[in-house]
Amino acid sequence: MQPRRHNLGRSRSRTASLRTAPRGLTLVEVLVATVILAVAGLAALEVLARSDASSLHARRQALAAVEAERMLESAAVDVRSERPAARSEEFEPGVAAEALGGCVATVREQREELSVRDAAGTPHRMPVVRLQAEVKDPSGASLVSFERIVPVATAGGAR
Repeated sequence: MQPRRHNLGRSRSRTASLRTAPRGLTLVEVLVATVILAVAGLAALEVLARSDASSLHARRQALAAVEAERMLESAAVDVRSERPAARSEEFEPGVAAEALGGCVATVREQREELSVRDAAGTPHRMPVVRLQAEVKDPSGASLVSFERIVPVATAGGAR
């Protein structure tokens, strides 16, 4: 009896060709890749949303600071003209700068006397008006708050 011979060369080449043959992606691999890309996309959208909200807040604060300064200057003119300086202003959506729509600005005045010393060191009482301007966002949170002290004319005409 002759020993049985196998054609090992042929089976090796067939096995090698199966290993190197191009192979497609399975459905599970496609689903995993889709989930990974979806999570990465959602994370990127979250970062964009947060930066947009942060940008709006910074813009709102900058515009509120400009409005508060404008109102303080106008109130100081009123104090010097001996008119009431307290006021409140609501910024209408669509009319005011879009970032300030719905915000409220108020100016409060408080009359007081400051003690000051002249060059010789003599103390003097000086009447002043303390003006406080504050701008609040639609939720009531304070955006900016400024204060200014304005001398008041005395009976003698001095300030």
